[in-house]
Amino acid sequence: MNKIGWCSMTLNPVIGCKNNCSYCYAKRINDRFKFIENWNNPEWKEDSFRKKLPKKPQKIFVGSMSEIYYWKEEWIEMVIEKVKQYPQHTFQFLTKYPEVYGNWVWPKNCWLGITVTQETDMYKTDWHYLYGDRKYFISFEPLLENINLHFINPKIIDWVIIGAETGNRKGKVIPEKIWVKDILWWCDSHEIPVYVKDNLVKLYPVFAGLKAFPK
Repeated sequence: MNKIGWCSMTLNPVIGCKNNCSYCYAKRINDRFKFIENWNNPEWKEDSFRKKLPKKPQKIFVGSMSEIYYWKEEWIEMVIEKVKQYPQHTFQFLTKYPEVYGNWVWPKNCWLGITVTQETDMYKTDWHYLYGDRKYFISFEPLLENINLHFINPKIIDWVIIGAETGNRKGKVIPEKIWVKDILWWCDSHEIPVYVKDNLVKLYPVFAGLKAFPK
């Protein structure tokens, strides 16, 4: 289910998450199609894992239907081994808990991301787990409030994604333009490329065309 826009395709070897975020589009998809019975009990999907990947280089988002923090160790090991088999591709991961990255040696063709939706996410994130010769990025999606980035070391961040909440959930937060502009200002100050999602451009067309990738 590629609703990302910043990748060519998705790979979902695991479905399910224990976070129960109110804005989770993946849970809504599972509620509709019932890929697994219990969303809070992540399951390994062998057929999805075994599917062949294209030969032409692609940007592949791994885990759009799960949170890697809750994966079993053997699942992560198998995914890393598969990544090694496709050095021509770029594999993108996202988590709310970057400490999971510190437990493994990730191939160089992995981009490791952190999801930040509100100010409190910044305080509980241990940025010391972002090290080594990898690309690291922050995904501000859905952006739920204004976020102060000034205490983050910009030298460890290679890319930023900004997006709004999708769907029509009751209580849905519409990000204010100034929240987005503050992030853009920070990124511009530190020469960090930014990708603004289409769901945010629909709210504020002025941000159209901001779809940069790291080199």
